[in-house]
Amino acid sequence: MFAGRLDQVPAARHFATFLFSDTRIVEEVAYVVTELSTNAVRHTLSGQGGSFRVQLVLNGWAYVAVTDMGGGGFPTVRPDPADGSTREYGRGLLSIAQMAVSLGVHGSPEEGHTVWADLAGAYEPPQRPHLVEAAPAG
Repeated sequence: MFAGRLDQVPAARHFATFLFSDTRIVEEVAYVVTELSTNAVRHTLSGQGGSFRVQLVLNGWAYVAVTDMGGGGFPTVRPDPADGSTREYGRGLLSIAQMAVSLGVHGSPEEGHTVWADLAGAYEPPQRPHLVEAAPAG
């Protein structure tokens, strides 16, 4: 649980980086936590004196979720503008959707939302040991 202030977003990122430091996806997890935490603070009651909660699970894959206090709209992945123009905001969930195996939202503006992403590739697949053939007896 973190206070709903922008200065707490780096603390949430540090928490995630610490927990996933020995995985291949530490930077991806840190990015997702940063984006979702920033959204919670900027767009919901979490940023108006509230708090947000970060949930992290590592089980061969990563489950990363941030729960806000509601009060905002429904979190939505916005497509890139068709005209090629750039915009300053609104690309975080799109970036997460592109790197995640799955992305979802549950909750409501009244109760708060949990935005979550599943990320694959946390660990290197185990290498098969090289078979050593016995030398012929002779």
